[in-house]
Amino acid sequence: MHHVLITGVTGFVGRALAANFLTHGAKVTAVSRNDPDGIRTTEAVLNAARGCELDVSGAVEHNLRILNIDFANLESELAAAGLGEITEIWHVAAEMSYSSHKLGVSFDTNVGNSARLYETALRHAPHCRRFYYVSTAFVADMAGGPVREELHAKTRIVNAYQVTKWSTEQSLHLLHLRCGLPVTIFRPTVVVGHRRTGWAHQNGFGFYMFQDAMIAIAAAGHKEIAVDLVAEIRPDLVPIDRLCADAKALTLREDSGDEFEVFHASGGLNVPMGELVRIWGRAAGVNARIGPPSNLLEEKFDRGIGLNRPFGRTEWQFERSQLDTAIGLAQPVQPLTSKEVETLCAWYVGVSSGANTPRTAELAEASQAIASEV
Repeated sequence: MHHVLITGVTGFVGRALAANFLTHGAKVTAVSRNDPDGIRTTEAVLNAARGCELDVSGAVEHNLRILNIDFANLESELAAAGLGEITEIWHVAAEMSYSSHKLGVSFDTNVGNSARLYETALRHAPHCRRFYYVSTAFVADMAGGPVREELHAKTRIVNAYQVTKWSTEQSLHLLHLRCGLPVTIFRPTVVVGHRRTGWAHQNGFGFYMFQDAMIAIAAAGHKEIAVDLVAEIRPDLVPIDRLCADAKALTLREDSGDEFEVFHASGGLNVPMGELVRIWGRAAGVNARIGPPSNLLEEKFDRGIGLNRPFGRTEWQFERSQLDTAIGLAQPVQPLTSKEVETLCAWYVGVSSGANTPRTAELAEASQAIASEV
């Protein structure tokens, strides 16, 4: 039986991975912070199971173990918890900030904790066969174009998140060469909700930053918005169910070997940015189009999405041929259609409009700020 240790289980990708592994029959050890009774982590896994239409009845009670870990004492607390049954590690937890002011914290969290977890596995998880690290495809150069599944010796990157993800990949490669525990660098592209149900974790990150901004614009009483992106650019959107299928197939390989691997968990290119902007707008109740900002509202919107604007103005072609070969995928991955993206956005807006939710409070505050400035 596979026994997978997963970090970051209260996040979007981590909770979905945990639910998928439990459904397969694997045991899951979830490493969490600030969750002494395990309730928050358990609820996250159950939320993902419902959203992905997975049956985890019985599995949560019998095959999910939650370790509340203070990462300052990562090594000693994990060693005391016992890792003798662990067969794979999926390290998903990360500091997501783009801010250069948080570069030191991001480096300690993303690079330092990853190296510490790898070294702890070497000492205390004798049956661990492979260390999977969830990076990002956007460690690639900001110039766009084709991107191969390999380490990047040099790259031009624009935020602290990219810097620390790139650095962690290099660190784990050095550790692999020195220590031998096999490593897989798993690079998702733009992670979005479940292809069929639309379910997503509402963290307002990446793709959903644009949707949240549209919702706040509508809530402030505005009906139109111009967004300064490039109409013909196609972002690579990977639905969470495709990402989990890739991760599960990699983990369940009979023989993963001992090589250092780099894979792109990509979803392909299809829907252009001009159509995406219209979809975001329709879901929120706003007439949205591509164009430069021409008033105070649009200038504020432009500032709000500024951190992600470079990623909405550049097109990458992320290869995934090595991943497809590794998991034996015979048919090419089918990119999301416009109709499927509409389902994702409609689900997100529907949940965001529910009363008494943290996301509702955040969006109400954002809409009030917009109204006060415009």
